[in-house]
Amino acid sequence: MYDPGQLYVDPILTQLSLGFKDQSLYGTEILPITPVRTQSGRYRVFDRSDWLIFADVRAPGTVANEVTGRKWSEDTFSVTEHSLQSFVTDEEYQELNSQGGLADAVFGGALQIQPMQDATKLITRSILLGHEKKVADLVRDTGNYAGSHVDTLTTTKQWDDYTYATAGAQDTIVSNPVADIRKGIIKVWNDTRRYPNTLVIPRMGISWIENHPRIVERFKNFSLTEPNAFQTLTGFEGRILLVDSLYNNANSVDATASYVDLWGKDVWLGIVDGEMGQNTQTFGKTFAQPYPDGSIRPIDRWREEERKADIVRASMKYDLKIVSATAGYIIKTAFSTTAF
Repeated sequence: MYDPGQLYVDPILTQLSLGFKDQSLYGTEILPITPVRTQSGRYRVFDRSDWLIFADVRAPGTVANEVTGRKWSEDTFSVTEHSLQSFVTDEEYQELNSQGGLADAVFGGALQIQPMQDATKLITRSILLGHEKKVADLVRDTGNYAGSHVDTLTTTKQWDDYTYATAGAQDTIVSNPVADIRKGIIKVWNDTRRYPNTLVIPRMGISWIENHPRIVERFKNFSLTEPNAFQTLTGFEGRILLVDSLYNNANSVDATASYVDLWGKDVWLGIVDGEMGQNTQTFGKTFAQPYPDGSIRPIDRWREEERKADIVRASMKYDLKIVSATAGYIIKTAFSTTAF
């Protein structure tokens, strides 16, 4: 058993973990965190009973028509803990604090390295990347959408293909980013009566959209540097996330790096609502169970004397769920494999 005095949540390292920014991550921007009290449970799914028109004609002397209450459907969540730990040995501290060993030979003195903070960043990075990958996999899986909420583009319909149907006529180019995005906006609106408020585009694909001949022709007298220019170009009014997160799938620190773009060539738009109310409508959520100290992602630290080492551990309990499949729309392979 650990000595309670030697096993505790380190508030300083927890703040370091929460504020740590290695690369931009977007998982919680698309599936916002919803704290839950229990490890597993049920939640209500938004229904459409508010859209019903009940027969309401009442004849004199009769009782008004009576209607039943709202009929909720339900789903369940079950959080899983994701946890990693690392260690810093006494020998490492000793070498770093010495004038020799790992000291800087050019400028003198100990190296400016903070092993405990570096260990905290290492394990935090892995947990956050794991969450990011799970969100990206879920969002990009066409099986999570109704068929009408998936649009797969191929060949000349992909946004980096500027093939003309009639040579020189910009309005005859087969690919049409504006029309494709508007199609998704209309589909989400028709099924939810809310406009999508978030648009996700691979960062490297934005230049293909801004330089697309249809758009250039339409806005040839319009400056792309003006505020909200991109919203005007596409007809989308909301938040735009230019995603660029990646991970190394070599699965070994010693193997040759093999970087994989988490978001691929797909474009997503949908409703993101981080509110906690019962009637909120959002595409999906990250159900996260806080730890006893109230932290979503605490950092534990303790001493293992037999190893002559300090141990640091990062943890997070969460489950990812699609709350409303009609609140999202995916444009698969919006760009070709050679686009970037």
